[in-house]
Amino acid sequence: MANYRWRESPDIIARLVNADKIQTLSSQQVMLKPNEACALIVDGRIGDILTETLLKSMAGGFSRWLGDKMGVTATDRRLLFAMTGPMDYWIPFDGQIANGEKVSGFANLRLRMELDDVPKLLNYFANNAPILNREGLIKILSDEVKARVVTPSLAMCEDYSELRSGQFLERFEMSAEMGMRNLLSNLGFTMVKAFPVTNPTDMELVQKHRAAIEAQTAGNQVNTEAQLAHYSQTEALTLARIEMETNVARAEAQGKVTIELESELKELRAQEAKWNAQLTFEREKMEIRSDEADAKTKRAMDMFEQVQARKADRIAKQQDFQNQRMESQNQFQKDMLELAAQHGALSPEVIQELLKQQTAQKAIDGSGEETNSDQ
Repeated sequence: MANYRWRESPDIIARLVNADKIQTLSSQQVMLKPNEACALIVDGRIGDILTETLLKSMAGGFSRWLGDKMGVTATDRRLLFAMTGPMDYWIPFDGQIANGEKVSGFANLRLRMELDDVPKLLNYFANNAPILNREGLIKILSDEVKARVVTPSLAMCEDYSELRSGQFLERFEMSAEMGMRNLLSNLGFTMVKAFPVTNPTDMELVQKHRAAIEAQTAGNQVNTEAQLAHYSQTEALTLARIEMETNVARAEAQGKVTIELESELKELRAQEAKWNAQLTFEREKMEIRSDEADAKTKRAMDMFEQVQARKADRIAKQQDFQNQRMESQNQFQKDMLELAAQHGALSPEVIQELLKQQTAQKAIDGSGEETNSDQ
């Protein structure tokens, strides 16, 4: 069994079909979806309104053809198909706000249809083609939307900033619901949602242009600063590289000088070692000579001390000898004087002679001491 398609385009809203136009010898069926409805109109009377069902043999078939021939069926049989689900309708408009600035955009109306309101579409089809699409409904609603909704709403906006406010959206929706209620009710539609979409105004474009220029200027400034920073970094890197190369060259030159200095230092150290060896040798020789001189001096001192000790011993012995001799002589003279006195021979001449002998003996002892002292 073949299916009959009443909606060939998404823009089709409703269609009034004359059942006589689709008579065929083969039966057809119609599948109604949840958002589709069909009102049966028989001989000018509205019958059942169906949805979510499968209509079989509604528009023809051999039984319908045979019934028409026999005059059994109705003379006028029509099917009114309609979309009941919500659909959006974009209505363009041009206007101006309170300060005279022009505003353009679209008024979006979201409409749906109740099953009981589907037969109201006959008001439209009474004077129009049997097909109602989105464009046709927009033409019907356009003038009234502009006059009752768009113009009063825009007139209450002082400047473009109020077009973007939530209050303007609420005011627009309220105006649309109240101002379009009668027209939509006559056509069988119910408003679900209404809101405007306005294009950027001239002042907004100026602001956008100004913001773009400021952004571009700021971007150029940032790019300039970034470029300058890049140049500064490049300069710093170049200076660092030059400094590093200079340091490397200086280090290499210093390394060469260091090598030469080390070579000279090695020679100086060798010469110094040689001089130290010679100095050590000379110092040791001097120490040896000094030790020898000290040894000779010590020996001389020891010998001198020995000589002096022997001399002192000799002098002491000689002094003792002289003392003993003087004592002997004195005792002898004393004995002679006593003897002379005993014999009565003590006279001045004898005493004088003894004194002369004593003086001569002292003179001899004195000369002997001087001779010994010289030795």
